[in-house]
Amino acid sequence: MTPGQSFPFGIPRGIRAWRTTLMALMLVATGLTAIVGAATRFAVVGVENGTHVTIRMHHKWGDGAWAVDVLQPGGRKWFWQTYDYANENHSSRFHVQFDSDLNPGKLFSINYDLKKNAAPAHEWENARQYIFRYDGNRNYIDLYQK
Repeated sequence: MTPGQSFPFGIPRGIRAWRTTLMALMLVATGLTAIVGAATRFAVVGVENGTHVTIRMHHKWGDGAWAVDVLQPGGRKWFWQTYDYANENHSSRFHVQFDSDLNPGKLFSINYDLKKNAAPAHEWENARQYIFRYDGNRNYIDLYQK
């Protein structure tokens, strides 16, 4: 076959396979491989109330101001921080504080820095999930990773 001539019925199978393999190797060598999955754009954390009591929870991102949320029994809340750019996968700490002692007039404050999931969307399904449960008996609660 001379230069400029084409194959009468397309490119032969052996040459097609060789060309496909060569193109794949070139993509890998140059770092142009396809990214599987969506870009992560948010740090997401979720908290669920698995008890039969209403829970007041204080929370904040990094050095920001404290906010208060009330979780009804069986309720869920999730929180997110938007990354500055896709796949940044770095965010401020997420601090929570709550009263672990359910006895009226008694306070036993617990503080945690919760881990977050890097996620493409800020939905409950994407969150690193935590749940309030009774700790030992119904006089105390604590927060556990699901």
